[in-house]
Amino acid sequence: MEAKAVERYKALCAIVIDTGTGHTRSGLAGDEQPRSVVPSQAGGSPVLTHGVVTDWDGLEELWHRVFYQELGVCPEEVPVLATDTPLSPACNREKVAELLFEGFSVPAMLVLPRSLLATYSYGRTTGMVVGCGAGTSYVAGVQEGYTLPHTTFRLDVAGDALTSYLGQLLASRGIHLGADTLGHLKETCCHVLPGAQGDRGALPLTPPNASGLLLEDERFCCPEVLLAPTALGLPGPGLLQQATRSLCCCWDPPGRPPPCLLLVGGTTLMSGFPQRLATELGVPTEAAPHRRAAAWLGGSLVASLDAFQGAWVSRDAYSEGGPATVHLHCC
Repeated sequence: MEAKAVERYKALCAIVIDTGTGHTRSGLAGDEQPRSVVPSQAGGSPVLTHGVVTDWDGLEELWHRVFYQELGVCPEEVPVLATDTPLSPACNREKVAELLFEGFSVPAMLVLPRSLLATYSYGRTTGMVVGCGAGTSYVAGVQEGYTLPHTTFRLDVAGDALTSYLGQLLASRGIHLGADTLGHLKETCCHVLPGAQGDRGALPLTPPNASGLLLEDERFCCPEVLLAPTALGLPGPGLLQQATRSLCCCWDPPGRPPPCLLLVGGTTLMSGFPQRLATELGVPTEAAPHRRAAAWLGGSLVASLDAFQGAWVSRDAYSEGGPATVHLHCC
């Protein structure tokens, strides 16, 4: 980008949009928290499935609301940083560029991986991100500000799946609850076992609230589906197995210190989650209070730095190279 354009973008306050399966967080670069958090829906239907956009018209409708109603900005006047789910199709980033430039006429934009931005939110440029939100979970290595594709693994089991599984457990006893109530029970009553399933240590035998709806086993079985589904007879690797594989890839050459685990996403807020990972994986684990919005916070930080302003994909570059230009600026 030419120097004149760089100076122009330095004078503008960028917009950061993190659209996840459950919620979309948006706000101004440099802010310490999002100014808007809304469900990632359009017309009452989800815009993403397991972290990947499946309704582009719905995404345009959602972002129109974010720009004009939630933030009160004109997208024609501000650069936009959008987030991307690990291992999402490359064509999705091109579609985002097309939507922002042709649908909203932004002057500049960029798409960056959530794993990288989450690392920045911890004040780091290197680490292994373990993310778990509403629709998807993942592990991804980041080294010196670059994502490592060979260390990245995704699991389409996350918070929504746990809520659904908890509903099945209760329904088997004749208890039928709505999704909101189930989600609240999951967040406030479920507990991740400190070790392998069956090792309950000194955990309390009663739910931590007065609802009395969950049996002891139900409290522990629900999150176990995410971490080690084979322990419950379910197919496929769990988040722990994927994290182990990623660590092996990051731990090359032998003798190199393992990267720190950085937890990201609302589902990692479940009681006992950080301790379980630290115990089973044997590596340092950081679980910041802000981790529900870690990707947005990392985007807010990086998009406000002077050193970052030359990284934007400009409208001129898009006009010359088309949507594929966005790949030249991905990390």
